[in-house]
This record gives sequence, structure tokens and C-alpha cells, in this order.
Amino acid sequence: MSVIFRNPPQSKLLQQLANGSLDQSQNLIRALRLWVLLRWFYSDDGYTVLPHCFTYADWREAFFGENYKDEKQENIINYPEPNCACHKTTRQWLVESNISVDEWRHSLGKQIPITDAVLDTSLKERLFAQVRKSLQSDFDLLVSRNWLQRVTDVAGRSKQYRRVEKFPSIFHQTENSNLENFLTPKAQAYVSSALGMFSFLDPTFPVLAEQISEEIPDEDNHRVFLYVDYVVPESSPMQDAVDQIQSELQELWDSGQIPPLLLTYRSAHQNLIKECVVYPVCIYFMERAKYLCAYGSTPKDQISWYKYRLDRIISKRIEPLDWQDPRIPQLLREQYAENRLPTPKTVNAMLKKAWGCDFYKETALMVLRFERDFHQSYIEGISIHNSFTLIDCDRAATLIKQYTPNPVHRKTLLEVLQSRPTTDVYYQLSYRVTDYYVVRWLRALGSKVEVLIPWQLREDMASEIQLTMNLYKSL
Repeated sequence: MSVIFRNPPQSKLLQQLANGSLDQSQNLIRALRLWVLLRWFYSDDGYTVLPHCFTYADWREAFFGENYKDEKQENIINYPEPNCACHKTTRQWLVESNISVDEWRHSLGKQIPITDAVLDTSLKERLFAQVRKSLQSDFDLLVSRNWLQRVTDVAGRSKQYRRVEKFPSIFHQTENSNLENFLTPKAQAYVSSALGMFSFLDPTFPVLAEQISEEIPDEDNHRVFLYVDYVVPESSPMQDAVDQIQSELQELWDSGQIPPLLLTYRSAHQNLIKECVVYPVCIYFMERAKYLCAYGSTPKDQISWYKYRLDRIISKRIEPLDWQDPRIPQLLREQYAENRLPTPKTVNAMLKKAWGCDFYKETALMVLRFERDFHQSYIEGISIHNSFTLIDCDRAATLIKQYTPNPVHRKTLLEVLQSRPTTDVYYQLSYRVTDYYVVRWLRALGSKVEVLIPWQLREDMASEIQLTMNLYKSL
């Protein structure tokens, strides 16, 4: 039998939904919006138009209308349908629910220290004049409070939900009560704002940020900003797909029973689409994108480590496999049997061993030269990688002799070294061979850095520079 939600918006319920102080208007408004959502989900209206399992898009179409756009605030504010839910104020929602506004105000004022100004503001608020990202986070917040359930055993990338069969208790203390004992409201807002800046890293961060504080940062006095190059467009189907994959992976990791996965991957390097069976270890933000670091079959038909860019995983869903599945590589099955499956610590150790993001590639020695003035202004004292070691010119010569087996190349490099100013600065380091991040860093510095060894990388850099110069030559 379908459960029906008829609870009025009393202070105890609103306090649980707000997870913050109700005497702040933004907390009260959020709680009232969640209350309206629950009234709609668990009513004849909601049961009639939504399937047992539904997506945010299913709800949006049923709640607002078929062609409703919620990506930009201006589209919502100017939506032409006057009876749309996005135009309804808190007062209208209360009246439609047969709740006396005056009695509700009086009751709430007796329970919590709330001002008339906050109540007036809240009653005039258009509760659902919110962009998709905010409303989506409402769904996730209801899931975290056990008012909705996430459905994980279905195909498709969009998050799916279903109603609960039993409502949670509304009389326990809010989850962040201990936090309030240690952090002032201003400090909570600061932590929440900091989490919000990193929302692109993890789809749960916005929900956590709103649980800590819903205070809107003062844009005139907010002094710290984060600008990150990220290949995935904000509020896009691609972002939804990436968040879905990341959420599914996080649920697997949280379960403690991590199975191998079957995924379909579009490799730009190989220019092909490949099915890969992998053991998922962790997610890294590298080179403007998020990558799944995993061990198993790779797009190159090898059994090894690989980092899979999340936006290039094109599976409709990530498929967990049983450890006895014959598609699982033998090496991976042996690691499982011997309890030697890799961990995030394994990846971190390999990243620390050599410079570069492709932590699974072979390592080699590199020697770099910088002009004294440039080094003093831009390189000295900064952290590039822990393998960077400052050396003198004599040490550079020794390394050239030791690591350049071809006598012609060795002679050339020693002559080059002899011709450079005696004030120049040299580094030796370990790097990942053919790692694109390393090559891109060297390209970005242009003539400010010189690769001495290895010879092949030096030749590759020279060839690339020559091709670039040819583009700019006048005809």
C-alpha cells in the first residue's frame, strides 16, 4: 500500500529538513521546499504521474511541464505559464495544503526564535524558482535523510529514485548539531563555501555543503576563489553522466565489497571503442579531467594499470562482475585470490616515484637546464615534483656520459653543456616516459627550459618546436 505524507510544516519536521537554524530565512525556505516535495511525492498526484522508479527529469516534466527549462535562472523567472509551480510562493503552497497561514506563523513563532521579517520573506519566496543543480541536490538531501531511496540496480546513467515504504522519525536531533557546538554560523558558512568551490570533484560535495550551512556567501566580501580548467561543461548531460559514474563507483567503494567492472571506453589515443574489465581503485583529477585509476584489461589489449577519463566511459551503466567470470584477466583473479588487490596507496606511491600523471608508465632520468634569472623568478622554491633535485654542471656532465650510450649524441650534448653560461641552473629528476602532462609542461616554458637528456625527448621537443615555427613562417 502506498504511504501518504500529510505532516504539516511544524518546527520539528522543518528543523530536520533544514539541518540548520530555522531563524535564517534561507534555511527555512529550503525546509519548506523539501516539505512541499514530500507532500507531492507521497500524494495521489505524485503516485499517479511518476513510475515506481523515476529520474529527476521524470519529476521535472510532471511537476512543472513538458518543455520547462531549468538550466538558467532567467528562464525560470520569465517562464510564461503563470500557474506553473515555479511561480508559486510559500503562502500559496500553504493555502493549497489547507493550512492557515496566520496559525502556522503563530505556532512557529512559539517554537523557535524567529522574527517577523524572516517569516515575511519566507512567505513571499517562490520556492521552486531554482536551477536544476539546486533542485537535484534537494533530491540527494532527501536520500541522505531516508525520505527517498536511490536505485542502483537499473540500466541508464541518470540517477533513479523511488519512494520509501516507511518514513523516518522526525524527532531525532539534526545531524550537524555537534558541528554547531564547535563552529560559529560564520565558520560553518565558510566551510560550506569552501566545499562548494570543489563541487566539480565530487557530486556529494554540494549536498554536504548545504548540510553544513545554507548561508549565502557575501559576494562583496568573499575573498577566495578557485578557477579550474575542467573539460566537462557545467550543468550538462555530460556532467550528469560523469556524476552518475562517480556516484556508482563511490557506492561500490563504500560497500566494502569491490567487484571487478565491465565498462565500455572510447579511447582517444587508440581511436577506438573498447570493452575493458577492470578493478576500480580511485579517482584522480588530472590534466583538466577526472580519471578512474584501475587495474585490468586496457584499451591497448594489455593487462596493466590505466587511467580512464570519466567522460569517455560510454557504458550505459558500469556492470559489476562476479570474480569467477571468465572475462576477468587471470592476473587480476590471482591478485584477488592472494588478497593482493591494489589500493589508493599503491597509486599514490607510484605518483610520488616519478613526475607525470601516467603513473603506470616506465620511468627514465631527465636533466633540465634553466637560465639563472628565470630560475630565480619562477622555479626556485616551488614544488614541481619531489624527484626534482638541484645539481651542478659537473654532475650534469656525468649524467650525460652515463645515460647517453650513443657516442655522437654524447659528444654533442657535452659540447652543448660546455657552451652554456656558467650561471645556468640544472636539475635531475625521474619522469614517466611519453607522459603528456610532462611534455605539455615543457612546451609551456618554451625557450625558458632545455632538455639535455634523454636524447630522444630532446629531439622530440626540437622537432615539435620546428613544426610550430614552420606554421608562423611567412609564405
